[in-house]
Amino acid sequence: MKYKKKRWTNTERVFVVLLILTLILIVINVAQSFGWLIPEQPTLRIIDNTIDLDSLSLDQKIAQMLIVIGDRRLIVPWKNMQVGGIHIYALPTEHIINNTIIDFQYGMPIPLFVSADLEGCFNPFAKFKNFTTNAEVDRIGTAFEKGFFEGAYLKQLGINLNFAPVVDLDDQIWKCRSFPGDEKKISELAESYILGLQAQEVTGNIKHYPGKTLVAKDPHKFVVYENISEKDIYPYHYLLERGDVKTIMVSHIITNGAVDSKGVPSVVSPTLIKEIKDKFPSTIIISDEIHMLGLKDFYTSLDEMYVGVFKAGNDIILNFDRDPNEVYRMIQVIKDAVIRGVIQEEQIDDSVERILQLKGFNVVR
Repeated sequence: MKYKKKRWTNTERVFVVLLILTLILIVINVAQSFGWLIPEQPTLRIIDNTIDLDSLSLDQKIAQMLIVIGDRRLIVPWKNMQVGGIHIYALPTEHIINNTIIDFQYGMPIPLFVSADLEGCFNPFAKFKNFTTNAEVDRIGTAFEKGFFEGAYLKQLGINLNFAPVVDLDDQIWKCRSFPGDEKKISELAESYILGLQAQEVTGNIKHYPGKTLVAKDPHKFVVYENISEKDIYPYHYLLERGDVKTIMVSHIITNGAVDSKGVPSVVSPTLIKEIKDKFPSTIIISDEIHMLGLKDFYTSLDEMYVGVFKAGNDIILNFDRDPNEVYRMIQVIKDAVIRGVIQEEQIDDSVERILQLKGFNVVR
């Protein structure tokens, strides 16, 4: 017996075509949402540990100035953009943290900064290991030991940049992030901690310049105004003058007094940041996370905020937006501002050169 081959009706054909198109659109939308469609930057040529700055595209230079959230779901777009670093929050196990970092670093022509906030109070690794708070440390030797053992732990995980120590003189918000004592004692304890930390090849960072981020409203939630005294800035000058500190984080607080941010958040104040660079030209300036409401609510648009934080002179910008398309869009906004002359490319080059040098490269221009 012969069976007739079934013929599809026009309705069935249309249904199949529509189904295929729907599936294609779903795949495209998923790829878009995960940033898989963000274009990959050209491969960098690095010869004898030397990088020619002119060989980097403007996109690559701007991306090197970014530290983004270390979510392994975003590994493709972050690698395609060739960002400068990732920030690690709490993850379920130490093994997952270490494997996540290894996966991010694998194949990167320029190794990533891998940062964390093991800052003497909040501990993202509390599930696995506890550390004393800064408020409990009042001896130089104890501060060194704290830095040394915390550095060893971070190095074991694969983290090479710790956003610590906090050198604000007082902590009325968290009650445990500041060292005890006056400005001189705090400076000495912080120096000892940094020496211990960096003995394990983990770069330290003093924050939050110019001080008083922990005594008023929380800048994570509010636009904050504070009067800054000479005592507030003493630890920063003490530590930078001694040359052991390589990076400093600038806060979102609007200040007057000994440090005047001229009516804008410190992190977007060209006057404030220029003062740091003029006194300490080799120091790398890092912005506090730019989506904190203390900065974000000051602006009417994200584009204005993006341009402000780059134009002010920050070398590294923390952008923990989990949408890779928005981070990529920020790079394009800054690129356009450079092309239009709103931001000088020479300024971008200066920042990238010092970033690459901190990562251990020789840089030619």
